[in-house]
Amino acid sequence: MNFLQRTLTLIVTSAFALSFSGISAVFAETLRVAHSSNPGQSVYIYWDELANRVNERAGGALELKVFPSGQLGGDEQILRGLGSGTIHMGSNSSSNMGIVSDAYAWGDLPYIFKSADGAQAAFNDPIISEYIAEKMRADANTIVLGHIEVGGFRVLINTKRQLKTPDDVQGMKFRMLSNAIDPELLKAWGGSPVPMPWSETFVSIEQGIADGLQLQPQAIRGFGFDKMIRHGTYTNTLMTVHVAQINADTWDGLSDELKAIVSTASDEALEIANAADRSDIDRFTQELIATIEFYTPTDDEFEQWRSAGMSVWEKVTGSIDPDILARVQEVQK
Repeated sequence: MNFLQRTLTLIVTSAFALSFSGISAVFAETLRVAHSSNPGQSVYIYWDELANRVNERAGGALELKVFPSGQLGGDEQILRGLGSGTIHMGSNSSSNMGIVSDAYAWGDLPYIFKSADGAQAAFNDPIISEYIAEKMRADANTIVLGHIEVGGFRVLINTKRQLKTPDDVQGMKFRMLSNAIDPELLKAWGGSPVPMPWSETFVSIEQGIADGLQLQPQAIRGFGFDKMIRHGTYTNTLMTVHVAQINADTWDGLSDELKAIVSTASDEALEIANAADRSDIDRFTQELIATIEFYTPTDDEFEQWRSAGMSVWEKVTGSIDPDILARVQEVQK
């Protein structure tokens, strides 16, 4: 048997093996998966669990190769790559999704979520999820696989002083999220919003370009901000998630069998990652107490934070679908 005959025999044998395993494919396709999280964080857990399941169940027809910890860039680079298809799968904070779509604009409103369960009720609602799916495919060229919890409510953290009320924020600079609402919120509290990509945030805080930001305990610890942050205030203002996505063209090119494998694996990975995230919130907070002084506002002080935050709604809700906004509030009752 000559070389050509041996090669043809190998191709036919491989194709037969794949079809026999229930996956209709002639060759294995490798998909690049990118995210910016580190080991132990919920986003890292999600993609690790998803990749392991898909790689095991796809019968060799599909392989996910994960590039964690910002190896392929920060949130903005990953979002752009997902849209163009240079990155096949990845996740980003819902608060940074404004770079490519306003599908999650309502989720950036101060005090829109009452709890983690309330946020999941909104994201899993059929009407809201359909709205998100249509917007993300049209605007970002991606298919949403699920929403990964990333530490509950963000904490207002800084390097300078304790913040009991918005009056204490006067004159301070805070890194703002990549959406239209966050700068208005920071200004309503008396702060100066500073735009910067996530990849530059750590160095910017370290160099004093910004005094602080809003971040979950998991991320404070996971990204090493506790090395310089000394104060944190529980304002319970914002709760973001990471949006797990796949490029729409990549998704459309998968067989029905592979789509089912990816969807099922995603559901399973979400359950594991979200459970780990909730159990870790207290642990990370306890670890941070050694270097960061956390403050819980009194009822009167909290109302000052909330009142200032809610004043932002009047300025930005005109660009948000009123039916979706009403639905988000309704499903959390």
